[in-house]
Amino acid sequence: MRKFLTSLPLMLALMMWTVTAKADLLSVHADIPLSFSPTQEGADTPDSISGAHVGLSLFILPLGIAYKAYEVSYSSDSVNSKDTYQIASVFVNLPVPVINIALGVGAGLVTGEGEKKDGTKLTADDSAATSFFATLGYPILPLFDVHVGYQVINTNKVDVKNSSGGVEYENDPSGTVWTAGIKVGF
Repeated sequence: MRKFLTSLPLMLALMMWTVTAKADLLSVHADIPLSFSPTQEGADTPDSISGAHVGLSLFILPLGIAYKAYEVSYSSDSVNSKDTYQIASVFVNLPVPVINIALGVGAGLVTGEGEKKDGTKLTADDSAATSFFATLGYPILPLFDVHVGYQVINTNKVDVKNSSGGVEYENDPSGTVWTAGIKVGF
C-alpha cells in the first residue's frame, strides 16, 4: 500500500504532463441565421430572417447553454406577417478530435403578428416551441473555430385572428434554420 501511495503522485504527474491541456476554460459562440424553411406544406417562402444565436460553455463540463432569437418575415399579395422565435437551449460538446460537434435541445415561445393589405391588424396566439440543433465546427486558430449549424423547430399550429377576434387562417410556424458562426475560447 505504501508503494502505491508513493507512486500515485508520480503517476498523476506523468498523466498530467502527457495529456494536452485544453486552453479554453470558457467559450462563447455566436451564430447568425442564414435561411429559414417552413415545414408547413404550401407555406409562403419567408422574405427574410434576422436574429442571433449565442451560447456559453465551460471546459469543466462539456455542457453549455444557448439563447436564440429569430424574426422571420413573410409577405404575400394579401398579408405581411412576422413570427418571432425565442428559445433557450442546453447543449453538449462532443469530444471528437479535429472537429467540434455540439448537439442541443431547447424550448421556447413563438409569437406571430401581421397586417392585411387593407390595414387590418392580425395577431396569433403564442405557441410553445421545441428545438433540436447540431453544429459542426472547424478550429482555425487554437482559440477560434468557425461552424455551421442546423436547427429543427417544432411548434403547435395557431389561429391567426383579426382585431375583432375572428379567425383569418391557421399558421404552423415550425421550420428549419441554417446558421453560421464563430466560437471564441478564453
